[in-house]
This record gives sequence, structure tokens and C-alpha cells, in this order.
Amino acid sequence: MPVIIAFVACVLIWGSTWYAIEFQLGVVAKEWSVAYRFALAAVLLQAWCMLRGMKATFGARGHIAAAGTGVFLFGINYLLVYAGTEHLTSGLVAIAFSTLSLMNILSARIFLRTPIHLPVLGAAVIGVSGLAMVFGHEISQFSWADETMVGLAFCMAATVTTSLGNTIAASGTAKAFPILPYTALALFYSSGFNILVALASGEPMIFDTGLGYSASLLYLSVFGTVIAFTLYLWLIAEIGVARAGYISVVMPLVALTISTIYEGFVWSSAALVGLTLIIIGNAMIIRLKDGDKIEPEANSQPS
Repeated sequence: MPVIIAFVACVLIWGSTWYAIEFQLGVVAKEWSVAYRFALAAVLLQAWCMLRGMKATFGARGHIAAAGTGVFLFGINYLLVYAGTEHLTSGLVAIAFSTLSLMNILSARIFLRTPIHLPVLGAAVIGVSGLAMVFGHEISQFSWADETMVGLAFCMAATVTTSLGNTIAASGTAKAFPILPYTALALFYSSGFNILVALASGEPMIFDTGLGYSASLLYLSVFGTVIAFTLYLWLIAEIGVARAGYISVVMPLVALTISTIYEGFVWSSAALVGLTLIIIGNAMIIRLKDGDKIEPEANSQPS
């Protein structure tokens, strides 16, 4: 599969999940909605692997890597993002999470000893700056004196945990296994973690049988989790964790497009300039050919 197709698919799917998540809020506690989403995704992907005869033998290191990927990438970060959205507008959440592109570069350097590639760093800085201009009005209303600081702390913590999950998925241990069985195992561990969190929250275990909740849960599980995360982990292996992280900069534009159509979002001149910067950053990422994968330094031993 061409890298550009996988990249665009992740952007389109995750950009639309922001809207789908709105149908998850209300009747069912967010802790249980997250648990349902990843448990269903784990069952579906595991069933697919069994039907296709896809097997892998995971030793202790493989299970540790899958558990780390699952807990950080499919567990803690989602709980932190949900907590952050209770105190921040969606625009500020998008800005905070877009720094994942920079976090990935830093974590890959620290843990995988991957050299910092200046075009990737430049694209990330340009893209985050552009997104900040798109949401300039919301940024101008940010205050250090109220609960928005709490929300920012939650969202930045979510970005850090996501970056750690990405880095584990980019390690030599994780990349030694077939992508689908590895993702299925990671989802299995995340399901257990999310169910324990939901039980510990004390929230009642209920389910909303309404069409909106059920359909959005199915979309989030199949497209937003099984398909998108499988493609994303494949992208990490193909182009590196730094370049794959640029998805976090581009995907809010899909959410804004949906908001423009259904919620009346108005594009200001500053937002249009920001959009231009994001496009420039995206072009810089695309110009790096698939063969230009950023490899760890020769003397490093990622695990």
C-alpha cells in the first residue's frame, strides 16, 4: 500500500471521529464508552486474524511491548483527552494534541536514538504554527487563571503518553511482529486496562441502544480503531514515528470541514493563512520519499 494512501486515510478517519465522539457523550459514562470501543475493536481484529490464519508467537518482550502500546496509545491518552475536553474548547485540544508531531521527534531521539531530520522538524513547526492561527480566536481567550490550565495539563499529558506509545510501536521489538496480530494483542491489553479503569470509576455499566450511540460506537471501533490504528502503526514502521506524527497536525482540518458544513464554522483570514502553512508543512512531509525513512543510529539498540 502506498504511504500517501495510508496517511490520508488516517487523517480522514481520525478527523471525522471528533464528530462521532459527540454521539458517545451523554447516557453512557466516558470511561465505559472508551472501554466498549476498544473491547469491540479487539474482538473484531482478533476474529479477523483468526479467519485469515494470521498467527504470531509473542515472547515476554513481545507481550511487554504490546501491553505498553495498548496502555499508552489506546488507554491512558484517551482518558486524559476526555478529561481535558471538560475544561478546554475543541480548538485548544486540537492545538495541544498537534504538538504530538514535535513530541514524536523528541521521544524518537531520546528512546530510539533516531537522528533529528531538519525537514521533518521544520514541517512540524510550520504545521503547528498554522494550526495555531486557525484556532487563533480560541487561543486569545485562554487564561492561566481558570480551569483551562487544568485542561491544558491533561491534554499535554495525553500527548506525552501517546508519543510514548508511538515510540514503543516503533521499537525493534514491536516491528519484529506482523502488524495485525501485534495490533490485536495491543488492543487486548488496552481493553483490560480500560475495563479496570471503568470499574474503578464507580460509574454504572450501562449501554445506550439508540441508533446514534450504537452507530458511532461501531464507526469508532471499526474505522477509528481497527483500520486507522493498524494503518498508523504500519506508517510508523514504514516512514518513522516522526513523520507519522504529522497526522496530528492535519486531522483537525477534517474536523473543521465537518464543522463548517454542519455547525457553521466561519473561516477568518488568519485561519486561511494558517491553512496555507499546514499545507506547506504537509508538502514538506510528502516530499520526503518513502525510501527516505529515518533510521536509528547504527550503534543504537532499540528494544
